[in-house]
Amino acid sequence: MSMKPYSKPALHLFLIALLGLLAYSNSFHVPFFLDDDGSILNNMVIKDLSRFLSGDGYAYNPRRFLGYLSVALNYRFGGLDVTGYHVFNLAVHIITAWLVYALAAVTLRTPFFAEAAPKLDEAAAPPTTMVPLFAALIFVAHPVQTQAVTYIIQRLAALATLFYVLSLVCYAKARLVQEAKGKALGLKPVSLYLLALAFAGCAMKTKEIAFTLPFVIALYEFLFFRMSTAKKLAVLAPMVLTAVVVPLGVLGSGRSMGSLLSEVNALTRVDTNVSRLDYLFTQFPVIATYLRLFFLPVNQNLDYDFPVYHSFVSLPVLLPFLLLLALFLLSLFLLRRSWDPRVRLISFGILWFFITISVESSIIPIADVIYEHRVYLPSVGAFIAFAAAASLLLRRVPALASMAAATVVVLALAGTTFARNQVWGSEVSLWSDAVRKAPNKARPHYNLALALDKVNRSDEALPHAVEAARFAPSEPYAYNLIGSIMAKTGRIEQAAAALTEAVRLAPQVPAPHVNLGDIYAKAGQTAQALEQYQIALQLMPTDADIYHKIGVVHAVSNDMDKAVIFFQCAASIAPQRPDYRVDLEKARNLLGSRVAPQMH
Repeated sequence: MSMKPYSKPALHLFLIALLGLLAYSNSFHVPFFLDDDGSILNNMVIKDLSRFLSGDGYAYNPRRFLGYLSVALNYRFGGLDVTGYHVFNLAVHIITAWLVYALAAVTLRTPFFAEAAPKLDEAAAPPTTMVPLFAALIFVAHPVQTQAVTYIIQRLAALATLFYVLSLVCYAKARLVQEAKGKALGLKPVSLYLLALAFAGCAMKTKEIAFTLPFVIALYEFLFFRMSTAKKLAVLAPMVLTAVVVPLGVLGSGRSMGSLLSEVNALTRVDTNVSRLDYLFTQFPVIATYLRLFFLPVNQNLDYDFPVYHSFVSLPVLLPFLLLLALFLLSLFLLRRSWDPRVRLISFGILWFFITISVESSIIPIADVIYEHRVYLPSVGAFIAFAAAASLLLRRVPALASMAAATVVVLALAGTTFARNQVWGSEVSLWSDAVRKAPNKARPHYNLALALDKVNRSDEALPHAVEAARFAPSEPYAYNLIGSIMAKTGRIEQAAAALTEAVRLAPQVPAPHVNLGDIYAKAGQTAQALEQYQIALQLMPTDADIYHKIGVVHAVSNDMDKAVIFFQCAASIAPQRPDYRVDLEKARNLLGSRVAPQMH
C-alpha cells in the first residue's frame, strides 16, 4: 500500500527548503549593516584563515569561535561579496528548519506518545502526523526570522540554534535506540549520545544562548521518556556538565580567580549601565512584543525605540508580566492533563520558549533591550507548540481542509518575509523604514543620514543628521557627520563649528579630529591641520590614511623629508593602496625641491 503524501518525509523536507528559498530569494544582495562592519568588513582576524586557525581566531572571541570561523571561511572563498554570506545564512536557516521537523517527528515516537497512542483516534492521525511539517514550515517562513537570517553577522544566533536543535535530536534518537534495546547499550546509542555532546559544545562555542541546552534536554528527558529518576540523572549528567562551557568561556581570560570574581558584574553586563531590575522590568513588555510578532508580524523594526521601565507596578510592565505568568501557568497546567498527548507537546514548546529566552531577557543587561534575532532560538519551541495546538484544534476537521488552512498560513508568512527582505535591500530603505517606525530615536536618523550621504544624497542626509544631534545632543557622531556633510557643500564655517562641538563632546574619538584637519588643510592652515591630524594619529596609530594626510600637508609645504617619512608609513601599513605608493615616489623624486607637487 503506497504511503499518503502527508507521510513522506522526503517530500516534506523538499517543501521546507523550497519555501525557505522562495521567501529569501530576494535577500542574496542585501549589503553589510551595523555590526557587520566590526565583525567582517574591518575585522582583520577573519581575513587570514591560516592566522585565524593558528590561534588568533580563538583569541579574538573564544566564546563565539565557530561563528567567526564560518565568517572567516566565507571571506576565504568569496572575499566581501555578500552573496556567499547570504547563501550560507539561508542554508543554516533551512537546515535548522529541517531539524525542527526532525525534533517534532522524533518526539512523536518517544515512549510518552507511544503509550498515549490509544487516546488518538484515527481521525486525529493525519493532523498529528502533520505537526512536524507545519512547525518547520512556520519556522522557515516566518518574517520574525529575517533579522537572524538576512542580517549577516546575526548568523551566530541561527548557527547556534542549528547546533542546539541538532544536539537535542541526537540525544532523543540515542534514547529511542536505547529504549528499543532495553538494558543493552550498543554502539549506535553511544555514538548518538557522543554526537549530542559534541554538538552541544559546538552550540556553546557559537553563541552564549546555548547555555540553556542542558536544561532543555533535561526537561525533554523527564517529559517524554520513561525511566527511574536515578537512571535519568545518570544519563543526563554528562550533558548537564556542558553547562559550564559558556561560563568558563566568559570568565576564561588567564587572570586570577580573585580578579575575575571582582569583575562578575561587568562580565554579565553588555555595554550598558541599565540596572538589572530595570532591565528585567523592561523585558516583560519586550517578551510580550516577541509573542505579538509571532501571531501578528507587523511593524518589524531593526532599531526599536523601546523605553526602559523603572517600576514593576506600571501598567506597561505589569500587564505583560501577568500575560507571561498566565502562559507559564498554562504550560504547567497542560503537563497535568492526559486527555490528549499533544498537550504535553504544547507545554514543552512553551517551556522551551521561556527557558531559551531567559539568557537575553532576564537580569543580564544588554545595551539594546530588544532585537528580533534574539527570538530565533525561542521560536523553535513556540512554533512546535503552535503546530501541536493547531493539530489539536483541527482534530475534527477533514485532513484536506486543515492542510489547506495550513497552506494559507505559511504562504502568507512567506510573502511577508519576502516583503520584509525588500526593506532590507539597501541601507537607505532599511533605515528609512526604521526612521518611520522610530521617528524620535537618534540612531535611525544618524544611520539614514550616513546611508544617504554614502550615495551622494547629502541634501537629504543633512536634516537626518541634525535630527540625530537633536535627539542625542551629548553624542559626537551626529555632529561629526553634520560637519562632514557641510564641508562637502562648501559651508566651511558651519562645518568647523559642528566638528569643534564633536571634538568637545568626545576628544578621544579620532574621526572629528581628522575631518577638522581636512578643513584646515583645504583652507591652507597647515599648523592647525597638523595639530588635528597628530591628535587623531595618537588615538589611532595604525591608520594609514592619517599618515598619508600628514604627508600631503608636509608635501604641500615643501617639507619633503617629513613627507617621505609619512608617505612611507602609510604605504607600509596599507601596501594594497597604490595611491600611497605613487605619492611616496613623487615625494622621493622631488626631495629637496621647492616646488609643491600635486598629491592625491
